[in-house]
Amino acid sequence: MNLKDYQYFKKLSELKNFSETAKFYKVSQPTITYSLKRLEETYGISLVERKSYANSLSLTEAGQQLLVHINRILLENDLIEEDMHRIKRDKIVMGWPPIITNYLIPKVFDKLKQNGLLNTIVPVSEGSRELLSKLKNGKLDISFLGTTTLPQENHLDYQIIKKHQFKFIASAKRDTSKITTIEQLFDEDFISLDESSVHKQVLQNIEERYNVSPYTTFQTADYKLMLNLVQADKGISFVTQTAFEGVPGIKEVKLEGVKLPPFYILFVYRHNMISDKTLKQLIDVFKNI
Repeated sequence: MNLKDYQYFKKLSELKNFSETAKFYKVSQPTITYSLKRLEETYGISLVERKSYANSLSLTEAGQQLLVHINRILLENDLIEEDMHRIKRDKIVMGWPPIITNYLIPKVFDKLKQNGLLNTIVPVSEGSRELLSKLKNGKLDISFLGTTTLPQENHLDYQIIKKHQFKFIASAKRDTSKITTIEQLFDEDFISLDESSVHKQVLQNIEERYNVSPYTTFQTADYKLMLNLVQADKGISFVTQTAFEGVPGIKEVKLEGVKLPPFYILFVYRHNMISDKTLKQLIDVFKNI
């Protein structure tokens, strides 16, 4: 197995051009040509179809199948390097989505402190979508995640910490007694979390299902700002109960016949990651919240 040949083939499949692939790797075009020839001789089958116009190609069925395996092999190669770095350092890089972090960390802070684990964590604060990608690529060791669907990847292990629900919310002082339908709700001033949040995608699904659209007056990535505005009765919003549990001055707006999806709070790590003592301690703490 020649990893360089696999890397060349992957880039060739993306650029569909021998010259551009050679230029990307700063090698001669024959280097890419001979690399492809070695792969085709190794597997005894044609991997690309050359187009009539200059220097272009498409993958054959065999080439497409090979690419599936190459992607997995190159990912594992990258993960080897990341795991070696992880073992050499004395810190655990962990994904902390803001809403989930503010909900969970106070619950385990004392236990982390008692076990001397607070200083072992390097937190990475981003949305769950971005953190999941970094976890898969080995840029994170472990992560909290928020999702409406459970992970299907067999190389990820996860623990469901909590199952919450999405809610429509309003100020406790707002009269919502006459709001009984989603159409009436969406006629109110709406404060929305932006596209980087899972809330936006869930809200869009609701819009499509019920053929409605909210009257959005303000959009933000800062969920605390959104909660402050709702408390001040500047509009209604849509958020997981994780974000406003225990927050005064906010109430749920209940609508008959409107089904809202669950929100799973997960603790996730890669299945094939060998745990050292510190990582095992962290996993035990977070799995037992």
